[in-house]
Amino acid sequence: MEILERKQRSREQTRTGIVLTAKEIARREGWQAVSIRKIADAIDYSAPIVYEYFDSKDVLLDEIRNEGFRHLRQEYERIRHVYRDPEKRLFEMSVGQWQFAIDHPEIYQVMYNLDGAYCTLPVCESSEMEAVSAIIREILFSFIPKSKESIQKLYFEWWSLSHGMITLAMMLRDHQPLEQSEQVYRESIRRFVRGLR
Repeated sequence: MEILERKQRSREQTRTGIVLTAKEIARREGWQAVSIRKIADAIDYSAPIVYEYFDSKDVLLDEIRNEGFRHLRQEYERIRHVYRDPEKRLFEMSVGQWQFAIDHPEIYQVMYNLDGAYCTLPVCESSEMEAVSAIIREILFSFIPKSKESIQKLYFEWWSLSHGMITLAMMLRDHQPLEQSEQVYRESIRRFVRGLR
């Protein structure tokens, strides 16, 4: 039994190492530079061994994408338990999304197919993304109990504002300081949230 547990632990550590290495390469060189062969070289394994864990780069990217959405979901759940006011909840969740994108750009890129992190598995089919979206829709519903279609429209507006501004800030980071982009982001989210009253 102990041997099996040790083998399982070893497999999990190798899998984690592969994911971490892919993210490190992406952070340094961009997602276009990430390949199974390059990951294998970086961790001193052969490519076939890496393929034992991830059938393709797409499967690896999907794993990283889901990791990002799981992290956001946990953060949103934490915020939901800390704050009772829906305005504060939605604002803090938006700030949480901003902070995650700035702290972990290589993961955020995979989550939304940005900057060469192209995953052919559709993001809209991710159950992890759906769980994150459901939390935001629930917060929107607590402002204004409306039809499913109206809530979906408000969710689309929030998502367009939040994700759109984050994407622009990431694209323009060499031309506009992140602090300035963050200030504009916070002000825009505040206006959106107040407009829901």
